[in-house]
Amino acid sequence: MPARKTPWWLWAHVLSLEAPLVAVLWQHALAHAHGLRLSPMLDLGLALACWVIYVIDRTLDTFSADRADLSLRHGFYRRHRRVLLLGVIPAASLVLAWMALWEIPEGVLWQASGLALLVALYLASWAAQGSRVWRDLLISCAGLGSVMLISRMPASPGFRFTLSLLVLGVMVLSFLRQLDIRLGHLLPKEMTAALLFALGVTTTTRFLGMPETLLAPVLECGLLALLFACNLHGISAREKNDATGHAGLVMITLCFTLALLWMIELGTLEHALLGPARAALGALVLHALAQRAGKRVSAEAHRVLSDLALIVPLPLAWL
Repeated sequence: MPARKTPWWLWAHVLSLEAPLVAVLWQHALAHAHGLRLSPMLDLGLALACWVIYVIDRTLDTFSADRADLSLRHGFYRRHRRVLLLGVIPAASLVLAWMALWEIPEGVLWQASGLALLVALYLASWAAQGSRVWRDLLISCAGLGSVMLISRMPASPGFRFTLSLLVLGVMVLSFLRQLDIRLGHLLPKEMTAALLFALGVTTTTRFLGMPETLLAPVLECGLLALLFACNLHGISAREKNDATGHAGLVMITLCFTLALLWMIELGTLEHALLGPARAALGALVLHALAQRAGKRVSAEAHRVLSDLALIVPLPLAWL
């Protein structure tokens, strides 16, 4: 069967460019809220890291998906996965490694490195299930990288040794193909991806902002994680025609956002959270509209509308 022709407005979606755009724009919104000026390399580094992760995710998905069930985007990655896995992804990863070692501040680099290990476990647990080789490779990289990071931690030798044993135990479980089952029961794929995405978007401002307490960064990351979870869960619900739990997730996010705005108004929380909370509230409203429109448009068009709902309200963060 010949490949479907891709409309011009869908190429950003097919090439997985929408996620890096969302990440960079939200990073800038957070930086403005905290009064920070970001170097272009921090934007480029986040965009490239996000794009590489999404390309790996989509490409590995094609090993387990049935050819007849592939979406337009996954069909593109299936046709080109050899070029992607052997050429594009290694080249982009080398550029990313060079930027990380010579252009990214050390504090941001360490936080990003820890997050990269969690992303590797995520990819191994969900995206790489159709390829044993890639699954084991990702788990090995995550485990060995974790041990290397632990060895550099400013902690007692006993604590580092115990933590290293814990990491090795997780690796053993994963090689026995139990990690994906346990993680799936503990946290759904959409929630895990949203949390990792939120941690990545907030990494730079969390380090450069130097908060006095962890409360504001945790609330900020939690707000974005819930918002991104609504986006991912809404897309999944549209594609599977199963909206179970989605209305509840949107209501939880709405209540959390309104509670943040109320506490900021009372002076209980930092004023820096006001702009992101306003933008999140606007994104929730547009998300609800996109969900209603999703019943009358194609799955690909619904994805585009859902991603636009995350971007269009961002000017509210500058008010």
